[in-house]
Amino acid sequence: MNDWKPPPTSLHALVRLLTVIEEFTRLHGRGPYTRELLSQLRSWGYGEGLLSLAWGLGLVERYDDYCNGRGGRVCRFNRLSEHGREFLRSYSELLRLLSQQ
Repeated sequence: MNDWKPPPTSLHALVRLLTVIEEFTRLHGRGPYTRELLSQLRSWGYGEGLLSLAWGLGLVERYDDYCNGRGGRVCRFNRLSEHGREFLRSYSELLRLLSQQ
């Protein structure tokens, strides 16, 4: 008997989180800090849970730095790890293969 159960977090939501980080980084030359990321996702509570999951899986790296680069407030920034980039590449390849059938 198979006892496997799908995780409570949808794969699509996790991919969307990683994609938002990737696109933000491409546009701005840096990863989004957490408030920017959650605003982009339009999801605060669920988004924080997704971010925590992605960090725990090693898909996202988090680091502290000044928000505006001139000092002042310190923010926690988020960027894709190498595992996160590989995850997105594999997911894209899987979608490509499935669309050919």
